[in-house]
Amino acid sequence: MSDRLCTQSSATDVSLTTLLKSGKPFDCSSDKYAVEGPRVWVKLPFLADTLPAGIVEVQGDNNGLTTMQVHAQLDDGRILSSDFSKRQVAKHWRSKGSFGLPVPGTDNAALRDRIQTVYVAIDHPKVASSISLMQLASKERWDAMTLPLSIMFALLCGMAIMPLIYNIFFYAAMRYNFMLWHSVMISATVCYTFSSSGLIFLVFPEISLVTKMMLNYWTLAIGVGAGGFFLLRFVEPGKIAPWLQRLITVTALLPVLVTASVLRIDGGYNMDARNYYHASFLPVFFVVLYAMGHAARRGSRAIWFQIAGWTPIILFSLDRVARGLDLYIGWPILDYGLYFMLVLETIILALGVAHRILRLRQQHEQTLRHQAELTVLAETDGLTLLNNRRAFDREFERNQQEMRYSHLAIIDIDFFKRINDRYGHEIGDTVLRVVGSKLNETPYFAARIGGEEFTLLMQMQGSDGRKKYPANVVTDICQTLIQAVNDQVPEIRETVTFSVGIASISRRASLRSVMATADRRLYDAKRNGRNQIVWVDMSETRTEKPAGTASA
Repeated sequence: MSDRLCTQSSATDVSLTTLLKSGKPFDCSSDKYAVEGPRVWVKLPFLADTLPAGIVEVQGDNNGLTTMQVHAQLDDGRILSSDFSKRQVAKHWRSKGSFGLPVPGTDNAALRDRIQTVYVAIDHPKVASSISLMQLASKERWDAMTLPLSIMFALLCGMAIMPLIYNIFFYAAMRYNFMLWHSVMISATVCYTFSSSGLIFLVFPEISLVTKMMLNYWTLAIGVGAGGFFLLRFVEPGKIAPWLQRLITVTALLPVLVTASVLRIDGGYNMDARNYYHASFLPVFFVVLYAMGHAARRGSRAIWFQIAGWTPIILFSLDRVARGLDLYIGWPILDYGLYFMLVLETIILALGVAHRILRLRQQHEQTLRHQAELTVLAETDGLTLLNNRRAFDREFERNQQEMRYSHLAIIDIDFFKRINDRYGHEIGDTVLRVVGSKLNETPYFAARIGGEEFTLLMQMQGSDGRKKYPANVVTDICQTLIQAVNDQVPEIRETVTFSVGIASISRRASLRSVMATADRRLYDAKRNGRNQIVWVDMSETRTEKPAGTASA
């Protein structure tokens, strides 16, 4: 029907009768949608034989509409008129952002057949689509479609909200900031669908059409802007070149900045502002298309979710931009495709977010494993696989807070240099490994702190509350070591023995002082003939020898 409509403009106080008497012709050319004026008149031929029976209504885009008039001119020249206030226009909403105002006289079969022309007056129209999409349609048909369409849009909003709930829970646990930008995108999608589809009138029946229009425009600008920042944070590091990251940032901000500049909260607006608004989306669309191909060429896996979700959106959006710039009228049914693509994009990106989180968790766990391996390597003696001096120092410092150990023993292999010289270093290393293996089987913290020196951090308080004597405990350990070396290193013909110095650990004692005491007692054991355990200073002449062993 829009190809048959014609337009004209006038002052707001000009009536249809005055307009027709003026003889000023209506513009039916291709420039008819560029009409400007405080009041725009639209002329539509009423072709009764092409319209379904019943009440006929004038439909069109309801973005930013204010007061309107609908007139029906009969075959005898009489005019039937209906005036609609801003509130009445808003209440006559149709699904998918349209209005539907009944044509006077179409509720009467006799009068309906006599209507020849319909004239519509729009005061201060905000968008050209209010004129270009105007048509005559069956009220009964659209009444029947209102509920199914409202349910459909409500389901679309509900489907889009589900990933938002998912994001909230997972962000609380994982703190990936791309989830915040995805949440902003989802919120914008839901708000846009909720507003532009007309569902907003079910929840907020008193909302104005100008407010609805502003909400439509702002949610799109914010959603597209958030999409640019989501792209930068969602794609793996290094997959988008730095210069392209800066370009994405600038173009993503452009729609928001232009919207803030040309759309005022008080409803001030003009046709040029609308053109600037729609044109501001073009740079980010083309930059994002290039960036997706760029990231895919660099081996990004995450970008394929955006390619799948965003390519249809961008194509539908380019159609909307072209219609917004009044480059062509297009097919309104494409708007339904955009709604579905927006929700589909939300679901696809939700799957992408889940995949990205899984990959990040795998990388994080791999990093933790690698760090744990490095920590083990850094604190493990490579030959004996016991703790090394670094691990021993750390454990002693921790013990000063927790007091898990009451004594420290330094164990030295007697005449180890002679073993290396007589049997070779390979046999000597075997002895060290056997000693390390047996010490590791004890319930104490064992470490190798030097060539043939080992330490034990021991707790002498038993689980039954009875106190054990360190010399007795170490004597049993040394006997086990002597037997193990004798059994597992038969190449050594003499008995390998051990000298030990033991020191108690007080809460305020430093590692240096405790080690000095144990070292002094170890020295006393060696000086006194080796194969001995010294656990008090030699001035008190208290030493132990492992039972059943010979002095070396």
